[in-house]
Amino acid sequence: MPISATGSSERGFTLVELMVAMVIIGIASAALVMALPSPGAGVRPAAERLAARLVLARDIAISEGADIAITIAPEASIIQRRDGGGWAPLADAAIASRPIGDGLTVRTEPQAPLVFDATGLATPASIIVSRDETAARISVDAVGGVRVEAR
Repeated sequence: MPISATGSSERGFTLVELMVAMVIIGIASAALVMALPSPGAGVRPAAERLAARLVLARDIAISEGADIAITIAPEASIIQRRDGGGWAPLADAAIASRPIGDGLTVRTEPQAPLVFDATGLATPASIIVSRDETAARISVDAVGGVRVEAR
């Protein structure tokens, strides 16, 4: 009966071969886990984009000297200008309406449109953007300040 592995008639894998295979599987698993999106991915960037639209509405109100409202619906945010007794969407279609994001839930308190007057003062509001267990809050204060905070 030979003592060395090279002279043995038994077939199988050596310990080194098994260790190399385990390392390869570990690296592939780590790459897969890192490539998968987290359940709440996209909430913070979506809240930042919506906050930027709120700041845009405030800046338009100040620069044009007119009341500007932004209505936040589940599917889009719509910027409107006070036109006589009602509200009309902005003429620039690229600014007037933007989608919120797929799979996101948006809740506004109060549920009325946020209005910025010609001086930049605003209707105070709180907007919650969420997906699954992850959420971000956008706060709009009475002086037109817009702040995003993770929850």
